[in-house]
Formats: sequence, C-alpha cells, structure tokens
Amino acid sequence: MFTSTAVAPASTALRNPRRRQRTGSEESVALRQQSKRLKRSGLTSETFEPPTNTLTNGYHQSHEASPEPNGFFLQNGADHTSLAIRHRGSKRSDRDRRANRHDGSVELTRNDIYTVTRLASTPVPLQEQQSLSTWQGAFTPSMGYAVATTHTQVFVWRYGHGSQSASTSKPTTVRLLQPNTSGNGPLPLGILIPSSPEPGLLIVMPVSGKVVHWESLSAAASVDVGRQKQQSTQGMVAGLSPGEHIVKITEAEPQGFLLTVDSGKVVHLTITDHQGRASISTQFLRSNDAPAGGIFGSIKNIFAGAGGLKDIAAVKVGDSAQRGSRECVITTTRGLIRIWNLDWNGSHSLRCEADAKSKLLGSLLDTGTFPRDDSNRSFKILDIAFLPAFVTGQEVTSSSSRSASRLLVLTTISSVETSRYNLHVLDIAGNTIDVPVVHSITCYTTPISSTSASKPELLVPAPGQTAYIIFDNSVVLASLEEIEESPDSQLRTEARRVPDPFQDVLDFRKEKDFHVAGCTADTLEKGQQGSSCSIMVCGYGVIRVGVAPMKQGLTSEDRTTITAETKLGQAVFYGAQQNLLDFSSRTELQFSTEDVQDAALRISRAIMDSSSKHLPAAGPNMEQQLQRRAIALADLIKHLRKYYQPLDSVTRWKLLWDAEKMAAARAVWRLYNAVSSNQAEQEKILLYELVESIHEDDKSENKEEEFETDAVRHWFVHDIWRLEMLVPWAIKALVMLHDESVEDDQPMSPACRARLISEACDIQLMALETAFDFRQTNAALYGFDNDLLVDGLLSHQYQRIPEIWTSTSLICGAVQELASYAQESLLEIDGGSSDEEGNVAPEPQLKKIAEDDARLVNITCKTYLERSRWLQAQEEASLQRQGRDLEQSLRALRRKMFNGLVQIGQYGAAIKLGEKYQDMEALAEVLEVEIQSSQDELSQIPPAADETQEIIAKIAICEGYVDKYFDKYGAAWADAFFARFIAQGRLSSLLVHGPKQRRYLTSFLRTHPECSSFSWVNEVSIEGDYSTAADDLGIAQKQAETVWAKKMQLSMTKLATMAAAGKQQRPCNEAKASVQSIDRSLEILAAQQELHENLHEVFQGHLNQTDTRTNVVMEQYGKRFVSAKPTLRNAMRQHIGKVVEEKVLEPEDLVDTISLMDEDGLEPDSDYAMGRFLTAIKLIRLSTFETGEIARKGLLERIIWRRCIIQDDWPKINRTEFKDDAEVEEETEATALFKTLREGFKIGFWDDNPALEPTALRAAGTTVDSLRTSSRYANASDGELSQLAHDLEIEDDILETCIEEGRLEQWWTGIVDAARMSARRHADRNGEERSQRDAAERDFMEQMRMNDRAAWAVGVRVDGKLDEEGDVMMGM
Repeated sequence: MFTSTAVAPASTALRNPRRRQRTGSEESVALRQQSKRLKRSGLTSETFEPPTNTLTNGYHQSHEASPEPNGFFLQNGADHTSLAIRHRGSKRSDRDRRANRHDGSVELTRNDIYTVTRLASTPVPLQEQQSLSTWQGAFTPSMGYAVATTHTQVFVWRYGHGSQSASTSKPTTVRLLQPNTSGNGPLPLGILIPSSPEPGLLIVMPVSGKVVHWESLSAAASVDVGRQKQQSTQGMVAGLSPGEHIVKITEAEPQGFLLTVDSGKVVHLTITDHQGRASISTQFLRSNDAPAGGIFGSIKNIFAGAGGLKDIAAVKVGDSAQRGSRECVITTTRGLIRIWNLDWNGSHSLRCEADAKSKLLGSLLDTGTFPRDDSNRSFKILDIAFLPAFVTGQEVTSSSSRSASRLLVLTTISSVETSRYNLHVLDIAGNTIDVPVVHSITCYTTPISSTSASKPELLVPAPGQTAYIIFDNSVVLASLEEIEESPDSQLRTEARRVPDPFQDVLDFRKEKDFHVAGCTADTLEKGQQGSSCSIMVCGYGVIRVGVAPMKQGLTSEDRTTITAETKLGQAVFYGAQQNLLDFSSRTELQFSTEDVQDAALRISRAIMDSSSKHLPAAGPNMEQQLQRRAIALADLIKHLRKYYQPLDSVTRWKLLWDAEKMAAARAVWRLYNAVSSNQAEQEKILLYELVESIHEDDKSENKEEEFETDAVRHWFVHDIWRLEMLVPWAIKALVMLHDESVEDDQPMSPACRARLISEACDIQLMALETAFDFRQTNAALYGFDNDLLVDGLLSHQYQRIPEIWTSTSLICGAVQELASYAQESLLEIDGGSSDEEGNVAPEPQLKKIAEDDARLVNITCKTYLERSRWLQAQEEASLQRQGRDLEQSLRALRRKMFNGLVQIGQYGAAIKLGEKYQDMEALAEVLEVEIQSSQDELSQIPPAADETQEIIAKIAICEGYVDKYFDKYGAAWADAFFARFIAQGRLSSLLVHGPKQRRYLTSFLRTHPECSSFSWVNEVSIEGDYSTAADDLGIAQKQAETVWAKKMQLSMTKLATMAAAGKQQRPCNEAKASVQSIDRSLEILAAQQELHENLHEVFQGHLNQTDTRTNVVMEQYGKRFVSAKPTLRNAMRQHIGKVVEEKVLEPEDLVDTISLMDEDGLEPDSDYAMGRFLTAIKLIRLSTFETGEIARKGLLERIIWRRCIIQDDWPKINRTEFKDDAEVEEETEATALFKTLREGFKIGFWDDNPALEPTALRAAGTTVDSLRTSSRYANASDGELSQLAHDLEIEDDILETCIEEGRLEQWWTGIVDAARMSARRHADRNGEERSQRDAAERDFMEQMRMNDRAAWAVGVRVDGKLDEEGDVMMGM
C-alpha cells in the first residue's frame, strides 16, 4: 500500500493532470483565506515585540530571535515560511481572555513563583487510567491543539491555549488505517501540522515506517473509511533495518519533520514537493551528498548507518542565520554534537561537529560538582534546548559570529542510587565550544528508571528565564537567572551567603501510575508575561506549569530556593487525594526543624485570620468557609507528622490551640446562625452586640471604604485567632446591656433578660466545651499521649508551654462571673419578678439556664484547675505562688458554686460535679445543706402532708449517698464528712454512727491532731486503746489555752498513761518517763497558778477587763525594775495580761515575768518573795529543751541570776564602816541573792545545780550575736534583738557596778556559806519540831491500842477480830 515515493490521493488520478483542481465551497473559502494570509505580512503587533535590553539567563537577550514552541527560536523579521508567522490564528477578544479564567480548569497548586493547573479539555478516556492502557501525545502550541495516539486511534483536541472553545469543544477521534489490535509494540507517532482553519495530521508507524498525512482533521476523522483513505497522503520511510523503529517526531519546517530512529539514525521527512503539492519523501541525515533514494542508497544506508550516532540524546530544531533554512542540533549521550542546516527544499548539510564532553566535564570539575577522583559515576547528556544568541552591550555580534549557537544542555552524573543533574550553557561557534555557566540541580537526584515510559525533556519557554525538566513522573523547575553583580552581592559571595537560585520539583503521586506522555513549551501570547509549559500525563490529562514573571522592584536574588512555608502551604491547600501532585517531603529539599516550625505557625495563623491567598476572604456560606479552614488546619498537622521531623511540644500546642479555636468558632457560628434565623427584628442578638463592644485593639475593624458592614462575619473571617478575647465579652456585653436598660429607665423584661443570659451561656459553653472536647479527641493527632489529657485537661507537663488560651485570667474570671450571675438572676426571676405588664420568663428557658449554669460551673472548675496547674509549673516563684493561691480559692469557689446549684434546683448536677472533681468537702457540704434544708422543710409541714413522704425519701437518698461514698472514696470521703461535723460543732454525733463509719472515724481522728481533745474519748470508749488516748491527751494539753484546761488535760494524760501501762499497752519504763514529764509540766503550771494567786490580791475588786487589771498589776510590780527598759516592759505587760486571764504562759515567758517583778511590791517575808528567783531557776531546770539547746537554757539561767543579784544595792551593803556584824548580817540576809541561796539550800537544790558566780553572769544577752545563740530568738529580726540587747545591757551595767563597787566577787563565798548555815539552822529547828510531833503521834496510837484490848477483855462484843498489832478488824 505504501511506497517510498509520493502517492497521490485516488481522487486526483481520475482528473486531468493539466486541469486545476476545484474544491467545494467551504474548501475554496478556506483556501482563499489561506491565500490572503500567505500574501499578508508576517509582522504584526501580535507577532513582533519591540527590542528591549533585558537579561535572559544572565545575558542580554538577542533582539533578532523570538521564541517558538518546543524550545525553538524564530528570527524576527526573517522572510521564511514558518507557520508561526503566517498562520497566527484568530485574534482573541477581551471577552475570551476573561472567560478563560473560568474555563473549568482546576488549580493543582500555586505559590508566588509558579502555578500548576489541570486543563479541563482533555478527553475523558485519556484522563482515566483504566480506559486506555497506554498512549503518547504531542502539542501544537501555535494553534492550541494537542494530539494523543493509541494503538488503534488518535485523539485531537483544543487543550486550552486560545479561545474559550478549548473547554467546550469535543475532541476529534481518528481511526488508524491499520490499527495494532494486539496492543503490543511501540505506539504510533502523531503530530499536528499548523494550517487554517484546522490543523493537518501526520501519523508515523514506528516499526513499519508507514506515513499517513491528512491536510485537515475533518478529512482524517471521516466516518467513511474509503473517503478517509482517499483524502490522505501516504508514504514509507525507506531504509529502516529489521528491529529498528522510530521513536520521535520533531517539527523541522512547516512541511518538514525529523524522525529519530532508536538506532541513532535521523530521517528528514517532508510532506510537500518543490511545488507545494502533497507528497511524502524521506532521506537520512548524513555528512555526504549521496541521494537518499534508490536501492544503492538504501543498501549504503543499511551498511554505513546513514550517518547514525547510535546513542542519540536529543534532536532539536531552531532558526538558522541563513534565510530559508533551519538549524538542527543532534547530540549523543556521550557528548558528540552535530549541527545541521536544513533547507526548505529538503536538502541538508552538516555545519559542524564537536565533542563537548571534555568541556562539560571540565565545567563540572571547576564548580566542584564532579570530583576528579570519582570514577564510579557515569556522565551522560540527556537533552538540549536552544537559548537566544547573546549581545554585548548594545552592539550586535558580527556577521562572522552569526553561525554561533547557544544551547542549554541537561547532563547527569549517575551512580546506582543517585544522580546529579546539571544545566550547562553551551556556546558553539564553528568547532569551538565554551561553557560559561553551569546550573546545578539540587532539588532532584532521583535516578532515571530503566522502565520509564519517556526520556527526560528540557524545555526553555520564552522569555528563557526558567528551565523545565520533564521526567517521567516529575517536573523540575530551575531558574536560569543569574544574580546581578553589585557591591552587596560581592560581599555576600565572599562570605558564602549568596542564596541558591530558585529550584523546585513537582512529583506525581506514587500510588497511581502517572507518567508523562508528551510536553511542550507554550508560546507567549500578547500581553502575557512569564513562561509556561503544557504536559500530558497518562491517566490524568493535560496540566500547565506556569512560572510567574518577576515582580516589579524585585531582583533575581529575591527569587531564591523554595521555602518551607511554600512547600507546607502547597501540601495543606492542594494536597487533596484527587490531586495529581505529591507534596511529600523530598530528601533533597530538607529544611531545619526551626524553619518548619516557624512556617507551620505562619500558615496556621494565615488560616486563622484568612490572610492566606489560598482562602477566600468572603463567601455566602460562612459554615463552609469555616469548615474549609478547619480541614486545612487538620491537613497541616497530618502532613507535618507524616513527612517532617517531630516538632517541639510548644509548636504542637500552638497548632492544636489554633485548631481548637477554629472548631469552637464553628460551634459559635452555628449558634449565631440559629439565633439569627429565629430572632424577631427588634430583638437584640447578644453576639452582635458583643462583637461591636470588643475593644478595637482586640479585633480588626471593618473596612468601610470597602463596604464591609457585617461586623460578626468580619470577626469570623479575620479574628478567630483571638477567640480568647470574645469569650470574656459574653458576660461583659450582657451586664452592659442590662445596665444601659436601667440607666435608660427601660429595664429589661424577665423574658428578655432570660433570653440574653441564655445566649451568653451558649457562647461561652459552645466555645470552651468544644475546645476541650476537640483537644481531648485530637491530642494524639498532634503527637500527645492519650493518657496526658483527662477531659481536655493536661494532667501534667505544663512546663515550658505558653499560657493556655482556655484558661487565661480573663476567661477564668468571665466564666465564673457568668455562672454566678446566672444563679443570682435565676433566683431573682424565679422569685416572681415580672415587668409592668406582668410578663414573666418562660419556664423552659429558665430550666435551660439552670442546666447551662451547671455546665458553666463545670467549665469554671476546668479553667481554674488548668490555670492553677500551669502557674505552678512555671519557674518564677511569684507565678507558682499565684497558682497555689488559685488552687486554694478554687476549693472555696467550688463549694460556693455547688451550693448555688442546689439553690436553683440543680442538686443532682452538683453531686455529679462533686464526684467528677472528687471534691469531698464540697460533696459533704452539698449533702449536709440538702439534708438540713429538707429537715427544716419537713419540720414546717404537717406530718400528714403529701410532701412529707417525698421529703423523707429525699433525705434517705442523701443519706444513701453518704454511705455509698464511704465505700467509693474511703478515707478521702470520711475525712471531709467528719470535718464537716467538726466544723458544725457536732462532735458528739460522730460516736453514734455505724461500724463502717467508726472504722474511718478512728483513722480520721488519729490523723487530725486538732481533734485530739475529742479523739481520746473515741480511743477509750470505742477502741479501748489507752496508749493512743494518752498520746491524744498529750497533744490536747499542748493545744489548751487556759491553765485549768491544760492542768486537766495533763492529769488525764497521766491517768491514761498509767492505765496503758497497767494494761500492758505501753512499757513501764516509758510510762514512768511520761509520768515524770507530766509531773514537771504540772509543777510549771503550779508556779503560774502561784503567781496568779499573788497577783490576784492586787487586781481583785477591779473591773473584769484584762487591760484594766493588767494596768493595776504593772503599777504595783512594774514601776522600778523595767521602767527604763521598754522592750522588757512591753514583754512583761503581755505576760501579765495572760496571767490575769489565766492563759498558759510558755515556761520562759513565765520565768521572765517572775524575774522582772519589782521586789518592793512583794511582802518581804512572804514565801513567794523569799523563793521567787529559786522558782524561776527551778522552772528553767524543769523546762524541756530540745537536744542541742544548751545555749538557750544557759543564757536564760544567767539572765535570771543577774536579775536576782541586781535587785539589791550591793555597793551600799559593801560600805560596812560603823556597822556591827548583826547589822551587816541583817542587810545581807535581806537581799534576794541570799534568800534565793538559802531557800535552795533548804531543799538541797544546789547540790545538783550549783549557783552561778557573779563573774559568770557578765555580758549575758547584751549583743545581737549572743542572743542569736538561743533558738528562742531564731525568728526575731535584728531590730527587735537590738532593742532587747540594749535593755539587757542596762542590767549588765548594774551587775558590773555590783561586782566592782559592791565587791560582790569577794563577798560571794561568804554569802554562800552564810546562806548554807542559815538553811542548816532552819533545818535543825524543823527537825526538833518534827521529832516532838512524831513522839506525840506514837504515844497516841499506843494508847488507842491499849483501850481496844481492854474493851475486848471485858466482853464488849465487837463484830470483828484483832490483827497482829491488837487492833480491832471490823467486818465489811
């Protein structure tokens, strides 16, 4: 059927060859229009751009060349036959351009640099993976057509580059004349030929070499097979060897093409003869001029390879400097480059041949991309593309250099695992090769798979600033712009801070078998800026990748490598499952964790305030917009966790909080939407009033100049990220509206007030409950353990996280305020209040408010608890203190709010909340209040009333709760329950409970020392534990405030201790020691009682007021000794006041009081005056000091001895001149020192406790440091101790006078001996008197026994008998 020569259509064979063919009306019109266009000038405003001195690829762009599709460049103004000039297509109207924005295309991704769009016109079978097993395609960008070939048919369609019809026109389907029904082998190759009004179609069968050409699509798509064949021109590629097949068609002329054979041959195919008639002819490109036809030529081609290069990497065609010819560049993978001149008549010639491998490798070595010692990597050229010839300044290159070619070469250095790709700018002039620039591809290192459906293609669309590298399932974008030299760029170059040029990679999804079926560089339309390319993707359709032009004012340095924010934004806003693109992170594009975190937070914020350009700022359906933003936030965290390193907890918390706010805002909006739809026109909506009332610093204002009038919608669009400012305003706006109505003398009706309260509750509840629920449900999504949160609250790990928005101080206060306000308002409204017209609030609404209030109380507890935990986890001590205080206040607040719930009828809710927070104190109080109120109510109604049984049942239920809680909560409940009884003063009631409660009662009392005054009763009466009872009484006596109570407690302690020893509950030696300690304490109390008895004689008869009686005592005993010592005087006054009130004094305070009293106020010869200092010293010895407090005891004893000495005028006593011994002895024996020594000798006290000599008493407590040695003054300030030391120093000065002037040191031994002798004489007198009394007692007893015997002897009947001593033993 096919021959190597041209075969004319069958219809022309029947006509006269000399007769001009006629065509139908439609064809004639088309030819006439075509003829007119052929005569028309090729240069118009749409095809010619005035030259501008711009930079392309870092060089001045040539003004002689303009870009043509597929990477070719056309010579502006050249008179050749390119259809890119002759057939411009119809001019697009402005309406068409506007309509193209809404042509049904889908935006797959977009950022500041590039946009990827799915075109809507792709035939459905090509979009579906299951419809067609495989296909390949090609574009004709000058006309906006695309062609796709399968084994059986061809699809042709407008792919969206041009008029609006691209999205609406149906594709044209062409049946192949000889389809490959088996579906095996290479696919047919198809290409469209520009013509008017529709393109022609050229089909090449790759294995057989058969060629079919139709001059129009309508002819190719004819339903009549016979007519389809008749309207075609057929031919054959001669010279193909067995096993060879054609792999690619490249347009080389409007009517000429280059066919690339897999063996390395290149065939020049033309579809017209020299006279423009349809005719197919082929010839192999070769370096000689041998004819292509004939058998000898064919044989030569077979054996000589027809000039084949075997490993062809690329065949590209561009403009030539010669008129009427094209330039063809063929390069091999090993670096051999041949440049051919193709003439319009089908002839060709080899212009130059050069091996560029060494130059290309050298450029890589110079840039460090290819190490010199790396021999394990292979170097290959993958593809080439034409770049515009450059000019130097304004001067055009000379004619001798017009044969120079500038190419962009794509190379790879590959290993088994990775490949490094590079773009080389290659200048070829004659046989000279230069590589001035190398662009390394750093964003893509994936090796080319041996199973790839297509080879990598390099496209450089006009204006040549960006290179597109099309891999089988990826697209790489690389900027070719070089940073312009400037002082700043030079400095940064030296500092190695120059940013990398922009690069990015677009991957197809791996889970689907997407791969590239064809691609082309798009032509620039009039007014279009930037560059783009169109790509056919098997199983998806046609996509367009467009790079935006450089924005005005920016330089190439500003367009640098893609950022983390850009990549994340693409994944978030375009990462839907139906998307072609895979936004997972590549290893080549790695960002630091800090950059990722910052980018994530910026994207999240842009979603929250709608500042992202990917989100609409307005829309008719706010719910849908909020849902879209919520989905974007969810996609953000999912993508981050799947493809990036783990984020720190702070970032994850911030992202979670944003998502919480969005979920909460959606709930609030639904509430507002429902209220708005049901609200009357005149009624105010609280949320609207709330938003209007928020301070301008806490919201973004409406832009009135842009006619923004809806403040609520504006807030939901721009201010959701400040939701924590909206929640507090619910109560503020409510109170403000109420106050305004009062001020305007138009108070709200109960119904209106109830409605607004209900709306305020809804706002706070919807916001915060939704937020806590969202946090609990989605914590795992954000990388937090499920066990970390309970009911939306963190159980721990509050350290180093920012303040939580759900528990700011404003929110905590506002929620609590609204809960309290609702309770108070319910009590007012439910109390029968109504407006002037008698209207009352609806009962269902009041019930709803009561139920909402219970939820508000719950939220209040949660916010307070969360804030207190966060504060206590901070490092600042002040914040920790605030947290502890807040926790304490929460306990009291809970009890108050729970009681408020009981008052508004939410008793059950209060019980549930108490159980939820395990607040035993609140539960105990709620139950006690409920039981008490029920009992009060029961006492006020007749026993036979109907409500009686109901109230009794309620009380039984409450008591049932009490018993249940003992089993459920154990000791925790028991402690709170018993503490409530104690607080109510019902201690005696605790002993009447059952065995279960008694078990907990004992444990409670034993762990609460403050109950020791009662707990000993439980130990004795219930437990029978006298030892523990003794311990409790010992604690109770320490808590006793009065002397009588302490004495009684000590006596009971002594009794219980002895009983414990008797019952062997305590060892005897331990009991003996305890009894001795108690006796010492009782002796100290006896000393205070003795002091009180002496003072009572002074203040008795005066008013029963402590101050009055204290003043009387001070007048008597505090005028001389402490008059000049203010500190000691004040201390003495306080102590005297306690003695007067019979309150217990500490032993040391009692010692001070006794020693500070004036000697003059006492009876000189009274026992108390004689022994008061001895009593003070005995108290010191009786006092129990802790181990290591010897200094405390010693200091106090020295001070007492000093005060004892300085009571008398020793210098006067020392002056003995003109005094006899009796007088001196009388003066000495009258001193306090002598009396103290004598009284001590009387009882033998000084035998074990020697008296202190005067010299040992010097400087006792006269300095702050000496006072600090006593633990008694451990908590006193330096100022207080300084004043005390001053008073003691006065005492010390008097002592020093007594020692020096009174010669007390010399007198000391004599005084001690005299006191001892006086005590001995006193003992002797007491001994004689005692002997006389004993003798009298013995005589009396003897006489009584004799009388008894005499009475027995004379027969006196006595009911008894005599004992051994003769006494009568009476019967009992």
